[in-house]
Amino acid sequence: MSGVLNVVEMSAGVLSLSGHGPGPDGLGVTTEADAGSFTLRRTALRARPVYFRITRGRLEWGASLAAFLPPGGRVELQPGALLALVHGQVPPPDASPIAGVRRLTYGTSVRVDASGVTVSSVPPQLPAPRDVRTALREALAGVGEEYLIACSGGLASTALSVVAAEAGHDALPVHADFGLPGLGTPRAMPPGTALRTVSVDPYELADHHFVSGEELLPPVPDFLMPRRLHDKLAADFGLPVVSGALLASSVAVKLPDVPRGRRSWRLLTCEPFHLSGTLGSLSEAVELLDNRVVYTPGRRPADGGVDSQQVGAPPPPSPTGGSKLGWLTEQGRQAYETAHRGSMAVWQDQLDSHEAVIGRVMAGLEEQGTDGAELPAADPGVLAATALPSRSLGDIRRGRFRNHLPLRRIVAAAGVDDVPTSTPGHWLRLCAANHLYRERAKLVAELTQECALGDLGLVDPNAVTADFEDGRALSAKALPLLRLVWLDRWLKERS
Repeated sequence: MSGVLNVVEMSAGVLSLSGHGPGPDGLGVTTEADAGSFTLRRTALRARPVYFRITRGRLEWGASLAAFLPPGGRVELQPGALLALVHGQVPPPDASPIAGVRRLTYGTSVRVDASGVTVSSVPPQLPAPRDVRTALREALAGVGEEYLIACSGGLASTALSVVAAEAGHDALPVHADFGLPGLGTPRAMPPGTALRTVSVDPYELADHHFVSGEELLPPVPDFLMPRRLHDKLAADFGLPVVSGALLASSVAVKLPDVPRGRRSWRLLTCEPFHLSGTLGSLSEAVELLDNRVVYTPGRRPADGGVDSQQVGAPPPPSPTGGSKLGWLTEQGRQAYETAHRGSMAVWQDQLDSHEAVIGRVMAGLEEQGTDGAELPAADPGVLAATALPSRSLGDIRRGRFRNHLPLRRIVAAAGVDDVPTSTPGHWLRLCAANHLYRERAKLVAELTQECALGDLGLVDPNAVTADFEDGRALSAKALPLLRLVWLDRWLKERS
């Protein structure tokens, strides 16, 4: 369906509104109109995308990207954009693949009046902050009388289970069992919690055969696999699903930003310096931390680089730097790196215009699949409660850097200790590797016969198939390989 655009136009001092596209309800936007002006404003951090296009004295806007295409037209992605999809790099939140069309981002307003069309950005005012536990309780209460909590066994989902139990909510913690090593049943749950386990075939989530080429944009496993999982859980139980995604990152802090103690003495034996050995003096620790890098001076890996770990200011959504996949041709590397640099610059501008917690959640919404689930992390009350100073988010205690303190205090008060912070996307990588291993003989044959990105001169098909045949490489690059498989099928089916 192409959809219908709303059109706002100023001509000879007269404002006209036309179109039968979707109204603001459910889109996370507000509209204000009078005899001489019209204003469209994005007020919700998480809602359906809304797009707009500006010409002289004219604003077109709507929720359907296809509506901006000419009859019979389709999206044509540039080579750099195709390779960015393979790398898992998401475009900036205001970007769209159609020239002249932008996505309306959180806090952005578009005003039409006698002076023309003006775009401005003022982040919406968050509500008065409450404590994190209270804000989470209110966000969960807004979901409904009954709901599921998707429990990975990580800190965020465990904290939600604790808060729901304390509030007396009729919440059912559910764990998806993929039958894969490394994804066992959660070790720590609140006392008295009845955890339900649902068997899920990872093949059903990662299967690429559904790709038809009729999709407006290429489907991406990072987003569609979580949606498939959430839809399955909701269908099995007939209840909405609550996810702890992005909650841990909302209360995350970097080691350089936490109190170091008098004369920084706490740093001397502190993790993560243990990654490459304990440092010999405080001066070394302070110097490295001020440079926002952790490594042992004098150590160099075989490739001549510095044995280091970046621990500083959060970058825009990953990855950073050039491609590390090894499949790209010289033409592909140039196309990818050009697109990458431009995207990162715009991302940084977007993040700098918001509070840190809003920037982290905004980036996470673009980078992680959350569709099909309620997301307390994006609730305005939770955003306000988690906009905390660094000293409230982390500290150094007994030689250890402790992060996510507000959530750790919630689970500790319920008698739950040593809850891990699950790595975002870990289950995605394992499911992707499982699917590719099962299908690799067929996939190698297909890619050897015809590889769409290879035909475009962007990747070397032989390098791709070599990684399929190398078990270690397949495991390490499972998600990029699965993205390439999905994208390759999309390009072939639409040609």
